[in-house]
Amino acid sequence: MPRISSTTTPLAANGTWSSGQLQAELSDTITGSVFADQAGTIFIEQSGDGTNWDISTSYAVTANNGKGIQESILLPYLQIRYVNGASAQGAFRIHTRMTSAGPR
Repeated sequence: MPRISSTTTPLAANGTWSSGQLQAELSDTITGSVFADQAGTIFIEQSGDGTNWDISTSYAVTANNGKGIQESILLPYLQIRYVNGASAQGAFRIHTRMTSAGPR
């Protein structure tokens, strides 16, 4: 499974981008950045079984104002989602990666 997720493809009005299911393996933190020229929301969702997303943390993203993210990974599976606002984007960049402080 990938350790890095990113895209630079702008979203349509009310569009959604998803990293798809990621497996944490030995990672304990997910970090990254997001920039959009339209307001939206980024979600970091975690699951114990890859089906039920029991933990969801969200951050509002203001238009034209980059946002850094950092979350502890608590469960074996995660996904990153971005939901765009009511206006189509002209620019969108999201980059995330999972990291580990060392062996568990």
